[in-house]
Amino acid sequence: MLAAILKHLPDIDTPVLVEDIARRVGITDIRDMTEEGAISGLLVDGANATGIISCSAALSAPRRRFAIAHQLGHFLLKTERDDGPCTARDLSENRRDTPHRKQEAQANRFAAGLLMPKPLMAASLDSLGKPAIAHVAQLAAHYGVTIEAAASRYVDVTPSACAILFIKNSVVHYARASRAFPAMAIHRGDPAPPSVLSDKIDQPTAWIAVEARDWLILSRDVRSPKVSMQLIAKKNGLHLVMLSINAAAERRADEEDEKYATERPSFGRGADRR
Repeated sequence: MLAAILKHLPDIDTPVLVEDIARRVGITDIRDMTEEGAISGLLVDGANATGIISCSAALSAPRRRFAIAHQLGHFLLKTERDDGPCTARDLSENRRDTPHRKQEAQANRFAAGLLMPKPLMAASLDSLGKPAIAHVAQLAAHYGVTIEAAASRYVDVTPSACAILFIKNSVVHYARASRAFPAMAIHRGDPAPPSVLSDKIDQPTAWIAVEARDWLILSRDVRSPKVSMQLIAKKNGLHLVMLSINAAAERRADEEDEKYATERPSFGRGADRR
């Protein structure tokens, strides 16, 4: 669906004009809503040919853009909800273990892909260079999205081995890793490792080495990779954390270990004693 839309918008630029796109594909109106606890909703006609999107009037501009894109995903993917408007939790859902969560995760994935098209995001990451936690805020401003949305799309698109976490008051609230990053041992609701500390507000720390087993699922007989951490502390007790692994250096280290194991002489009982 995203590929089809982008094919018809070869000159798409950032920030993506999501309301214009919505109206071009069948959304006839985008309204404010006042329903308590609701973020956005979708009302379609009987033939599913046209629709009306509603958004909470209290949303910031980046959250409103994402809410519109989320509902546009429901509209185009024909996953209209039958249990009321979407909540804030729905717009951050990435699990697929129930039909409801799967629908919301699909709509969120669509919204991220529309607001941060992969070709543009890949070019942005390439121009930014090596991973850095400050890049997340830069991308959020460039694409007109929230920090959370930019972080999620970052790890979806980057070829680097990295992970991004939001930690508030020493508890993990968000944790996403790129495809190249090892399986994480820390998830939403878990206490953060003690290494997550900074006394500089709104300033990224230098990269520091951290204990890999605090963050990753590792077998005891496997060499621990070298994990580096960079973070930005906020006034409200929030820490934006990036973990990074130099995949090329890890491959070289594995090759050296394998070479050493192959060439190491054996002096055990079964060794040749001639």
